[in-house]
Amino acid sequence: MMDTKNFREDKDSRIQNERHAGIVLKDSKILLVFRIKDGYKYYVLPGGHRREDEKKEETVIREIREETGIEVAEPELMFEFRNYKNKNLDFYYLCKWRAGEEPFLDGEEAIRNSDENFFEPMWVDLNAISEKNILPKFAKEWLEMNLVWLKSE
Repeated sequence: MMDTKNFREDKDSRIQNERHAGIVLKDSKILLVFRIKDGYKYYVLPGGHRREDEKKEETVIREIREETGIEVAEPELMFEFRNYKNKNLDFYYLCKWRAGEEPFLDGEEAIRNSDENFFEPMWVDLNAISEKNILPKFAKEWLEMNLVWLKSE
């Protein structure tokens, strides 16, 4: 029986300490993934680890498609941050929405999805982001500081 909790389809080729996430906007909404992990509820920007054979921009496009079913293009690096808690270097890109209306879970997250490790991609109104528990905190702070600009995109 497969261990779905720790399943990683790219475990042999993933770069462990590098995460690439996307900021995707459509109709005054932002694409987020609602998570429940070990009883803790929070939201994250869709993203994940780069594979050895990928360019950084390819990673964020693939991860958004796998985690949400949403197609994006033209990722533009907005900020990067060294996350000392998990020793990651996190990269955040503004991506242009291309296709997909209703997000759906796919890829390894769909396999790992359970009551204890729950994933649900969704569009969230930009005006509601201050009310959401978005992690990591520095990503939420960046979104809040740039909210007026993001609304104009």
